[in-house]
Amino acid sequence: MSEPVFLVAFAIAAATALMVVKTIAGAIAGRGASRSELAEIRERLDQNAAVLEDAQSSLADQSTQLAELQERLDFAERLLVQGRDRSALGPGETRD
Repeated sequence: MSEPVFLVAFAIAAATALMVVKTIAGAIAGRGASRSELAEIRERLDQNAAVLEDAQSSLADQSTQLAELQERLDFAERLLVQGRDRSALGPGETRD
């Protein structure tokens, strides 16, 4: 996984974890969430998990596309080098 992809995935995971920890800390501090609040928190957590999965899937697709583009670039560079090498050698000898 490339560095930018990892950083974005890490930021999304950290934000989700921060929300969970904040909710747990609030419950422990005596705020005492009601059942409806807990249901709302669970729903938001599920939504964030779905967003995280979508982002990870998108990042994986982009990583695959980037790898394919790098392979194509390497191939094009090899073709260019071969063309230069052949022109530097000259026309060669002809066979009769």
